[in-house]
Amino acid sequence: MSASRAQSLSQLLPKFEISNLERPIDLVTVLNREFIVVDFGSGMGLHTLELARSNTAVGVLAIDVHTVGLIAVADLATEQKLTNIRTHHGDGIDVFKGWLQPESVDEIHVLFPDPWPKVRHHKRRLITRYFLDLVFQILKPGGRLVFVSDDESYFASTTLMISDCAKFEVTLEDWEVPLTTYHQRAIRLGHKISQLSARKI
Repeated sequence: MSASRAQSLSQLLPKFEISNLERPIDLVTVLNREFIVVDFGSGMGLHTLELARSNTAVGVLAIDVHTVGLIAVADLATEQKLTNIRTHHGDGIDVFKGWLQPESVDEIHVLFPDPWPKVRHHKRRLITRYFLDLVFQILKPGGRLVFVSDDESYFASTTLMISDCAKFEVTLEDWEVPLTTYHQRAIRLGHKISQLSARKI
């Protein structure tokens, strides 16, 4: 890790982190925004930054286990004076298991999660009934989960799983998916990109 990244990790990123806040965390209060989006698996942070820049009335929580992307978020948010971003450097499932105020999030975006294509690895996929139960608890009434994937098998199984769950209404909306790094890669490889919106009933 470069010296500048190490400095951002130790001095800048902690200013954005939610891990030390009193729980349950009310992101509406923390971010001083009424509309809250969680970017679950934020990668290099392109989606988080675009959401925050394009609509300053929206508060965004970027969650990822990888350090480099969150450092980039912290660096650019500081440079561009974006006050509507917070981060969590770690497992997002932990955040969903009691860190957040129930029914406090408007949207959860899961863009191109690892599909774990081998059958024996399917149990490692993010979208499970357990994950959907956690999502249901923190979404506001009428809030939605947005899921995008370029793995057709994963998308089909996720669509079926959410459709079978009486807690959500699934629509295959024409949603403008941001051109994240992985999205651009999927386009270059000629992959079919599918998306759904699951609204909390």
